[in-house]
Amino acid sequence: MATGTISSLGVGSGLQLQDILDQLKAVDEQAITTKKNAVTTAQAQLQEFSVVNGKLFDMKSPALDLTLSSTYLGRTVSTGNEDALTATVTDGATVQSKSVTVNRLATKSLWQSTSGMSGEDAVLGTVDTTIGYQLGDTAVTVDVPAGTTLGELVDLINNDSNNPGVVASVINTGDDSNPYHLVLESAGTGEDNRISNISNLVMTEVQGNGTSLDASFAIDGITYTRQSNTVSDVISGVTMNLQGEGTSSLTVSGDDSKITDLITKLVTAYNDAVQQVRTDTDYNSDTGEWGTLARTSVRSIPYDLQNVMTGSAYGDSTGTITSLFDLGMQFNRDGTITLDADTLAAAIADHPDAVQAFFVGDEDAGITGFADTVNEQLRSMTGDTGPVETEATATQDRIDSLNKQIEADTDRLNKKYDMLTQQFVKLDQYMSQMTSMSDYLTSQFASFSDTSSSSSSSS
Repeated sequence: MATGTISSLGVGSGLQLQDILDQLKAVDEQAITTKKNAVTTAQAQLQEFSVVNGKLFDMKSPALDLTLSSTYLGRTVSTGNEDALTATVTDGATVQSKSVTVNRLATKSLWQSTSGMSGEDAVLGTVDTTIGYQLGDTAVTVDVPAGTTLGELVDLINNDSNNPGVVASVINTGDDSNPYHLVLESAGTGEDNRISNISNLVMTEVQGNGTSLDASFAIDGITYTRQSNTVSDVISGVTMNLQGEGTSSLTVSGDDSKITDLITKLVTAYNDAVQQVRTDTDYNSDTGEWGTLARTSVRSIPYDLQNVMTGSAYGDSTGTITSLFDLGMQFNRDGTITLDADTLAAAIADHPDAVQAFFVGDEDAGITGFADTVNEQLRSMTGDTGPVETEATATQDRIDSLNKQIEADTDRLNKKYDMLTQQFVKLDQYMSQMTSMSDYLTSQFASFSDTSSSSSSSS
């Protein structure tokens, strides 16, 4: 029997044997119930350890980014006149400001046939011939069979395997009876893409006639020419896109938003971690209970974090930025941190090198940056030997041990009540036999008494 329960127990004796058995078992099971409640409490603690560890990792992420020199290389670029110039910039470009004047845009070489034709299907000639042109230094000859139309000539030029970069097309000027003209245009801009030496075609140079096809621009008074309107080899890390003639400023600045975002995330993650631990460890006057982790070493984490966040670092040789207080940090009465946005923005904008030195430190001088100190503290807290993992491991061991005890106690209790049930069954049978014997003897005594009474009456 696994449960120690028999539905007919007590029928033979008339005693409430099953109720007695259940009551005895309920008393013995209280010890197991206590251990099961302890397991439930420990599992809740285990869950909260995981939550706290997650909060610390959330804080560790921005702290790690703030240790990297590459974090401070973000750049933005702006131009004062986008009709003349736009630009893009790569990380690490020198912070600077330039004056740019666009004198001329790079253009494509463009030729148009001098005489028009009646349509694209107009035939050019009745004999085989060739046409020729040159793009830059490359000369090309195209065979033109007799009977070729204007439209077919365009296909011959464009589909020529030797075409170095010339696009042929037909336009309709609409200005006379023969408005269809052949146009030859270079695919690229600049003098290296100038079309010249056209043979067997009568054409007029429309774009580039007597003027350079190269872009011309000046930076701080120095004039440059380039084949393209996209220029990336003059200001290191900056690509300029020339848009039109005119003057514009070009300013490369540090990307303050990235640094601001990381510092803000660090503070927000700190506040979340501190509030989580205090919720898990403080006394709740509303419920009258202590937090789930009140009796664990995790309760010291807010003090450890506060100590590191109020620490100093002296990577900044000027002494302008030596702590988070110089960046607008203020401690609240509940232990959380507030950042003054104006102070932070001014520090990053006015002293970017000092801010970087504070967080990163100076490896050559053996100076540890603030972000490295925070990251090391968090690494210790979240590591295998840190307070969270140590407590979590101990709690898991306790759960495992309790579960084994519960299993053993339950097995022992089941065996005990299996035996007790058998004893109660025997007791019930014995009592039933005793009752039957009592009934028999009672009936015998009654029978003897009746017989004796009858004999006396006869006498």
